[in-house]
Amino acid sequence: MQDAHHALLGGAAGEVGRCVARPARLDARATLGTMLGEISNARHKFSAAIPRPADDPVAPAEAMMRALWEGQTSRHGAQTATVPETLDAARAGVHLAAALVQWFVSGAVVRRP
Repeated sequence: MQDAHHALLGGAAGEVGRCVARPARLDARATLGTMLGEISNARHKFSAAIPRPADDPVAPAEAMMRALWEGQTSRHGAQTATVPETLDAARAGVHLAAALVQWFVSGAVVRRP
């Protein structure tokens, strides 16, 4: 059963980076990790439909991405996860990933040139 949890959340986390990168006009091979790096390096280029906090409107999306990045450590097929992974965590991760993809695809979070 643990393998099913890994597959469910690992697939969702992997797709976030790729789906987020396309509307942001970045490398289509981007991963969740490279997108976190892009936000860190060019956060001033990102805007959000809900601009809160006002001084860092991409912070909520970044926090959601980081929750996936740090909360699901077996996404690359590690034999032993470094954090406990449950079915509930996998389900929550899928919903988190879906929300992130929707935000970037719909233009709720945008990277300006």
